[in-house]
Amino acid sequence: MEKTTLKKNIINGTLWSTGGQIASLFIGLIANIWLARILSPDEFGQVGVVMFFIIVANVLTEGGLVGALVRKKDATPKDYSTVFICNLVISVLCFLLLVAFSGKIADFYKDQALQSLLIVASPVLIINAFQITQLAKLISDLKFKKRSILRLISTIIGSIVGIISAYCGTGVWSLIYMQLGIAASLTILLWITEGLFFSIQFSKVSFKKLYSFGVNTTLASLLDTAFDNIYQLILGKYFSFNQVGYYYQAKKLQDVPGGVINMVTQTVIFSSLAKLQDDKVAFTKAYNKITLLFLVVLGFISCLIYVYSEQIILIVYGKKWLGAIFYMQLLTIASFFYLQEKINRVIFKVFDKTNQILYLEFFKKGVQIISIIVGVIYLNIYFLIVGFVITSIIGYFINYFYSRKILEKDGSFEFVSVIKVVMIASICIFVTCEVNNCIENIYIKLFSLPLLIILYWGGLYILRIYNIIDFIKNFKK
Repeated sequence: MEKTTLKKNIINGTLWSTGGQIASLFIGLIANIWLARILSPDEFGQVGVVMFFIIVANVLTEGGLVGALVRKKDATPKDYSTVFICNLVISVLCFLLLVAFSGKIADFYKDQALQSLLIVASPVLIINAFQITQLAKLISDLKFKKRSILRLISTIIGSIVGIISAYCGTGVWSLIYMQLGIAASLTILLWITEGLFFSIQFSKVSFKKLYSFGVNTTLASLLDTAFDNIYQLILGKYFSFNQVGYYYQAKKLQDVPGGVINMVTQTVIFSSLAKLQDDKVAFTKAYNKITLLFLVVLGFISCLIYVYSEQIILIVYGKKWLGAIFYMQLLTIASFFYLQEKINRVIFKVFDKTNQILYLEFFKKGVQIISIIVGVIYLNIYFLIVGFVITSIIGYFINYFYSRKILEKDGSFEFVSVIKVVMIASICIFVTCEVNNCIENIYIKLFSLPLLIILYWGGLYILRIYNIIDFIKNFKK
């Protein structure tokens, strides 16, 4: 019965989280497309630099304590209250620091508009602090339907605010107003539907227990987030805000499929598999099924985005954004391995080995720093982004190796499957691109899609990696 319930929770949670995330990302994408046709790459570049500091500060605010709450089986109101107080204090401190250094940041980039943009965008940190505990409770209780609906509504509200602002002539400020609108509306909706869900009390005992889990994941996430977004800072400083805009938009598009998979992994999969932490055999069996499904889906999505990146950019953003094609193709490759790495990290979190995540992240960032230095020294954008791709590949295989040590199981199945999928995807991309090179009209090139589908899924079947019908039958058992 428990096994059946878990499968039901995984399926329902995945469907609602995926559906809700897709809907939210789709609404956000529509708003982004609308704004991209009004604003210039330079304006998006300015926001790209500002959002680096907001995103990094947001990781510090969250503090990894949400994951600790989700993992804790007997979380009490005192635990939730402790997490809220910590988040609020840290968010206020981060807000004050950003305001204090906003002038220095503007001087560094020789763009005084960044100061006012950063000051106005910073309150989103404090707003988010008032929603974290409610979101943690929804995840812990596997209420993914409600969570998805609230996120969708807030995204719609924020997007409307941004679009109306842009048409009113606010320019780059419309992007800031959109972010504030999303955060504020989600917080209000959570307070209306979930209530305060805490009392104002701080427990040192609760803090120490939650902190021991959260500190490692926080530092790892901080490194991960900072280095994942640092290219916006480097492009803005050593190249141009125009290049930041191209990179930012390519990343936004790439984040649509990547965001769905990452969100499902860190919420549905983590919270569901955490229930099996006392049974490694059952955990491994469930984990392998989930990993294989995500691997196959990721490979196919990566092929589609890489091959048809030009068509995607033209249809979505228009000709003035063609400079984003290069970034989109390489970010797709990096994302494939990065998201596989995220799935592997579920093992570290479930079995409370988060300290290893931090150690592995330090090593990975060491490699990334070297690639960044090379790109900056030679002032070569290609070196810079290819270095990011190489870092993502190395990061995945290192995490894969150490995660299998925790399970104490032979992990060759996943390793071989990844290699096979990469080979099949590479062949699909090469063959389809060669066919497209013989076609002049960029839109007629889309008719090569059936060829890509046949090559990819046929390759999976021939190499006995994945069969949709067999997967459905086995998952029901």
